[in-house]
Amino acid sequence: MFDDDQKSAILMIKKNNKLEWEQLRKSYDKYSSGMLMITGKEIDLDQWNTLIDKVKGDAEGNRSQIISLADGYDNNARISTYRYSSWETYKKSLENKHWSQQSIQNIEDQAHYVLTKLQTNNKAKNSCKGLVVGDIQSGKTANMTALIAQAADNGFNVFIILSGIIDSLRQQTSERIYGDLASNGSTSFHWKNLDNPSLKNNNYNLNVIDLGKGSKNKVLIVSLKNKTRLTNLYNWLRSNKTRQAQMKVLVIDDEADQASINTKDVSSDEQTAINSIVRKIANDRNFGAMNYIAYTATPFANVLNEFGDSSLYPKDFIELLQPAEDYIGAQQIFGTIDPEDYPSIKITQLIPKEDIFEIKRASRGKKSEAPKSLKDAINWFLIAMATMRSYGYKKPISMMVHTSFRVLEHEYIAKLIENYLSSLTEYDISKMHELYIQRQADLSLDRFLLGMPKYTKTKDDIHDYPDWSQVESELKYLLNLPKGERVSKINMSTEGKLKFGEGIHLCIDNGRAGLHDDTLTRLIYPKEIDSNKKAPAFIVVGGNTLSRGLTIQGLVSSYFLRTTNQADTLMQMARWFGYRQGYELFPRVWMDENAYKRYQFLSQINLEMRQTMAAYATNGITPTEFAPQIKASPNYAMLRLTSGNKMQSAEPAKLNFSGVNPQTIIFENDKDVLEHNIKATENFLTSLQQPIQKNDGHLVWLGVPVERIINYLEDYKSVKQDRQITNIPNLIYWLSQNVDNFKNWDVVVVSPNKMKKLTLNSIWKFGNFTVNKVNRSRRVKSGENGLIDIGALLTPKDLLADIIDPQLTKEEIHNVSSNREIILGMRSSHGLKETSLLVIYCIDKNSKGHSKNKRDLDAVADIIGLSVLIPGIKNGRHGEVKSVSIDLSKYRFDEGDIGDNIDENDFEDRE
Repeated sequence: MFDDDQKSAILMIKKNNKLEWEQLRKSYDKYSSGMLMITGKEIDLDQWNTLIDKVKGDAEGNRSQIISLADGYDNNARISTYRYSSWETYKKSLENKHWSQQSIQNIEDQAHYVLTKLQTNNKAKNSCKGLVVGDIQSGKTANMTALIAQAADNGFNVFIILSGIIDSLRQQTSERIYGDLASNGSTSFHWKNLDNPSLKNNNYNLNVIDLGKGSKNKVLIVSLKNKTRLTNLYNWLRSNKTRQAQMKVLVIDDEADQASINTKDVSSDEQTAINSIVRKIANDRNFGAMNYIAYTATPFANVLNEFGDSSLYPKDFIELLQPAEDYIGAQQIFGTIDPEDYPSIKITQLIPKEDIFEIKRASRGKKSEAPKSLKDAINWFLIAMATMRSYGYKKPISMMVHTSFRVLEHEYIAKLIENYLSSLTEYDISKMHELYIQRQADLSLDRFLLGMPKYTKTKDDIHDYPDWSQVESELKYLLNLPKGERVSKINMSTEGKLKFGEGIHLCIDNGRAGLHDDTLTRLIYPKEIDSNKKAPAFIVVGGNTLSRGLTIQGLVSSYFLRTTNQADTLMQMARWFGYRQGYELFPRVWMDENAYKRYQFLSQINLEMRQTMAAYATNGITPTEFAPQIKASPNYAMLRLTSGNKMQSAEPAKLNFSGVNPQTIIFENDKDVLEHNIKATENFLTSLQQPIQKNDGHLVWLGVPVERIINYLEDYKSVKQDRQITNIPNLIYWLSQNVDNFKNWDVVVVSPNKMKKLTLNSIWKFGNFTVNKVNRSRRVKSGENGLIDIGALLTPKDLLADIIDPQLTKEEIHNVSSNREIILGMRSSHGLKETSLLVIYCIDKNSKGHSKNKRDLDAVADIIGLSVLIPGIKNGRHGEVKSVSIDLSKYRFDEGDIGDNIDENDFEDRE
């Protein structure tokens, strides 16, 4: 009914005139003529009110919730509505880049929140230090730019961005942010982009830069994280004491967990060189104002390494950026383990073990032919490129091959790819048709929209898979290019200009890549797109330079075989996360099974971190109380959060069960073990007092002593491979060390009351009680080593089963979600804030699978499953509780090995 221009006009009228919604509603006579001038469309009073209702609902219903821990300080900074202010100018550039109004509103809110936490003078004892956490490739740079723009409008005048350790990426960041802020002179400020300022550089004389009150000068410095450059910068900043006192400084540490972290012994006074100089800048109280804000997608090192006034710990605030509705990240691609949530966007393909072995050989120069999975990934890249070219896509289209960090291996893999591309014939194109059909089945347009329910584009605005004849035509065009153009490096003219052809540009991006014989091996995209040419296409082979900072444009095919046991490193390698407007259906990722499992686990970690922070923010917890709570969940045993020397204040080999909800999901399919657990459970339950039998069939015991719980858990036989319960003996020992904190326990036996067909075999009888068994099927790939993996045990509402008086209302029941923090909040409101809960399930051995991801349980006996809910507590220093050790050695992997689970002896006949 209303278009975007009308919605934008209403928001602009409201904002420019500082009106509340009801004031705007009553101002039809005053502003309807302005509406006509802006949109060219008349609007009557009824339409005016309907439009306001629509825009208000969108703004309030879709505005992202800001999740933040802070100390309560607010400097009352405001967002400028002046037409030529930095924020309004930058906002206009976002609109020109087709950002949705909702996304712009969210980035405005998030940047403004950080802005209000900054110090505007140097009166406080210590500088402001904060942390902003975003998702991989979710728009952190845009958020940083928004913060700088808003800060400039509020009197800040010096902006320092610490930008990684690769100079080409630093230059890219500098040009992008300066271009957005300066906006070709359309802003009211005079922006100065200073490249590597130092006392030796006469072009940057601090004495002549006016930074006094009323000055329009704004200084932007994007610096490499390099000891010499940072030292030069600091000496330059303080070379004129008068100017230094005029500086209201905002330091933004981009990728703050890289290079800035102190990896020396934090118990001593030693610091690494870069950490030391960054500290000196951030702690210098001679500036007019000093604020140090760290930005990263992997914050583990920032909150786990060291704490103290002089450190870079984010003592003042931690904010989690909410990605825009069009963001495709870990949760969409990999799902989560608990609650079991299958990927909503199915784009991953598993690389078989034999292909991993072949890649290993090729990386050593022992094989010249690509394995089938790599050929499929290359073929899909060619198909996606041809498809996108067929509907007029003009921006770069890319494939990433990331199999090793070793530079020499990149050369071998690139040669493998070049040989394959050069060998393709029209016969091979005909075989690609089958792959085209297969991948369409993975992700149809309808399935994409179902998996992205808040996506801002409509079905008609998203390019669907075209007829094969259009794709085939573009593929034939590629194959018919002159020799040397089908696949080549990036060429350079005698004038030094880069030349991009219509074939495939094969690039190697690593520490050695550069200029060779008038060709460029490193990945560089054209600054301007030639609308008369087809979209430029790139295949990039590389390692660590692909892991941070570099945005791979139009990424439609990824072939990934890197291994690491560090969560932050692994997350940074996932360049396939991000926004995919214009080619939503075409990205695909090939990886091995171990990598897939680790990414799914990281998706779980990310979800839990956000949920925990949301709960802490609601309860007013500050950053100084938050850090210990992130460090020691038993669910994180699969990966180290970061390297050991970046988490020295944490205890990475310790577990803390406070505030977690472990559950058994893996069981040994052994009759003696399973029947033992049934007998132990029956003995435990019949030894308790009379339970309450609820209307839904559940049995509930209230006020069970913790000693009884411990005795039962000691008798229960679990399997060490179940990382969700992470060894019941550890939980038992931990409970025994914390009995005073967890005296109150309730016990629930789940009895589903909606049984399709009730039989004697579906009933569990013990003592004088009868309950219904539950149906839990096993994962399709479950069954190795005699184990059954059910994926997930509990249903979220079961964690509320012990709420007796008062009962849950219909509204509360309706609002039950899988969010643990919402459930804990509901328990708290019913007086169970400090009550621990043991939930027991009797799983029918004949349980049936009801989805393509599950199959029949086929257990040799009924299975007893357990879920334990332990509320979070605070005691002692910063909310720490006691913890117990666990052996993480079996989860460790060697960095850089291709296929860490491959036994080369299995493939001896292939040598």
